[in-house]
Amino acid sequence: MIDKYRKAAEKKAMICPFCHEELRLRAGEIRDIHFAHLKGKSCQGAEAYDTYHNQTKRENKKHSVIKEIIYNELKGQELIRPDLKVEYGYKEKAEEKWKHYPDIYLNKNGREFAVSVITNVHEIGDDKIVKTINKRNKYFKEKGLESIWFVEDRELADDYEHRVLHLWEAEYGLAIKTEEDYIWDKLLKELSEEFPGQNIPSLFGYRAHGIMNRDVRSLYYVHSIGDEITFSVYRLILDQMQSPFRGFALTEGYRMNISQALIVRDEILLSDKEQEDKNRFEFANQVLFQIEALKAEEALRRQANEVSYEEQARDEHFASTVQETIVEVAGAYMTADIDVVEYVSKLKYLSLSPQEAEALFYYLKVHRHELEDYGLTITEVKNWVRYALGKISEPKIRKWLVEIEEL
Repeated sequence: MIDKYRKAAEKKAMICPFCHEELRLRAGEIRDIHFAHLKGKSCQGAEAYDTYHNQTKRENKKHSVIKEIIYNELKGQELIRPDLKVEYGYKEKAEEKWKHYPDIYLNKNGREFAVSVITNVHEIGDDKIVKTINKRNKYFKEKGLESIWFVEDRELADDYEHRVLHLWEAEYGLAIKTEEDYIWDKLLKELSEEFPGQNIPSLFGYRAHGIMNRDVRSLYYVHSIGDEITFSVYRLILDQMQSPFRGFALTEGYRMNISQALIVRDEILLSDKEQEDKNRFEFANQVLFQIEALKAEEALRRQANEVSYEEQARDEHFASTVQETIVEVAGAYMTADIDVVEYVSKLKYLSLSPQEAEALFYYLKVHRHELEDYGLTITEVKNWVRYALGKISEPKIRKWLVEIEEL
């Protein structure tokens, strides 16, 4: 078989698809069997293809299918748009000998785009693909190209009920900024000005890792069945870059067919304008609803607090009344047989015991209006109390004398 192809090459039957020069079969110990240009000849197209081929080795079989469908759709529009150029990345930039090539190069009236499809984005080896994506994004930006990424749908993990889009770390670098995202930014700014102090993600119960920038981005997931593909569009605000990686989903996401998604205007459309307007209108209404719900909840809380305060005041009044009743009953019980004249006399001579001092206090608290019946006044008794306080050091007696003085 090798001899067969070697003979064909010697008869100039093997031609380079890029430069159309002759190729020869090589089968050495260092490299596998391959075709190469004649000695002294070089081909920038072949070199660029080799670089691109090595770049795409990590991708799965769907990659080339998705890439070709996107390429054919965009290439078809080139025929009717004189200011549009579409080419494979390695072909367009072969002469410049780039380190990285996009799958598809697109130039719309001087505005350049790097269109790339990525598959096999997953946790295993995530660090490596994160670095790869960041390198390509940086490189394309340095070359003046805007990056557009399409992600294989197997990586999609959304939880719209909790407004969460779960991500691999690599997906951060795949979120792009489009014209529609700037319109979303404007809406968020208007809502923040209308409802100052409100954290919009938290209104929906989204728990952020920390402060989130008001910077809407898009992720485009591609779904392929056979030779037919569709796209899912997700608008989100990326959370802080820490595990678990995620974003706040502004929309539930919606699907578009390829002919609708890849319409080229000033850029690739990548959206359904009518659907986007509807989504923004619904989102603004949802924010308003959440704020009204918070206000209603706060009103109910205040009402509950007011009821609780009234109940507490009633309870305190009841407890005070009960305590006063207890004191009165206890005082009446303790002073039923007291000889107030004798107790006051003991007070004068500083011979009052702690129990007698307590009994005198309760008697005066309940029966002070009866002192006149014994030729005494409350003022006279308090004068003797003050006198006793200057003479008596016993704490248990002083306690009750102080209580009498404060009656």
